[in-house]
Amino acid sequence: MNYWALFSTIFGLFLLIGGCDSELKEHKGHPAVVKKLEMQSDPALQAKAVSGRVTLDPDIQAGIPVGAVLFIYARAQGVDSGPPVAVRKMTFFQLPQEFSISPADAVMTQEGFEGPLTLTARLDRDGNARAGAGDITGSVDVTTGQKGVTLVLNQVIEETGKKVTGTISLDPALQAQLPARKILFLFARPKGVKRGPPLAVKRIFATQLPMTFSIGQSDTMLPDSEFDGPITLTVRLDQDGNASTAAGDLEGSLDTHADAKNVRLVLNRVIGG
Repeated sequence: MNYWALFSTIFGLFLLIGGCDSELKEHKGHPAVVKKLEMQSDPALQAKAVSGRVTLDPDIQAGIPVGAVLFIYARAQGVDSGPPVAVRKMTFFQLPQEFSISPADAVMTQEGFEGPLTLTARLDRDGNARAGAGDITGSVDVTTGQKGVTLVLNQVIEETGKKVTGTISLDPALQAQLPARKILFLFARPKGVKRGPPLAVKRIFATQLPMTFSIGQSDTMLPDSEFDGPITLTVRLDQDGNASTAAGDLEGSLDTHADAKNVRLVLNRVIGG
């Protein structure tokens, strides 16, 4: 079974109906959201909640980039793969960060939130639900209902496999069309393949251009995909933050190889222009 594909689908729906408190408040009319709010107010379910705070190991010297997200996952102790029992997503946070996770945050069914659990926190640098190089993680074993838990981010995920590195810049002729909110989508496809899901993808909050980038094995869409061979890189500066292409977005592409270094990728055309 492709657990990553299954989890991605369920996790996406879960976040859509209320992965964070602000979204719940904005969509109270949705039946799924109403049900989630009711679960969060259920004393019996909240008695099983695990709470505490997430801290960063002082030996890890890492800044928190714009767009970073804090994920907290719960799995049954001894289970290291497959969909988690429950998950929380924090878009707005400051370390140390207080947290609580309960059956109301269940991905599939609340019945799984029982017995000994392992909580894992991940400081995700690009906001993607899948772990990537540079993300910081930490885990702790707990029991349902436990309070005062300290969950320490103490391990940096290292890059594995091949990767392309280089810089992304903007053609000076397009400077006037640069949006205030700079959200980049970086795609890698096997050379000659123009349709279907990309081999690898990254969503990047760019504070300035030019900027450095890397994309590689840890960014592949499926866990059994191999980042190798001749590829085409495409970068798109998106006006609305949506992964779908729209007129007015800025784009650039080039052909390269999966282990290329010092690649220069230029945003040099306007979609629909």
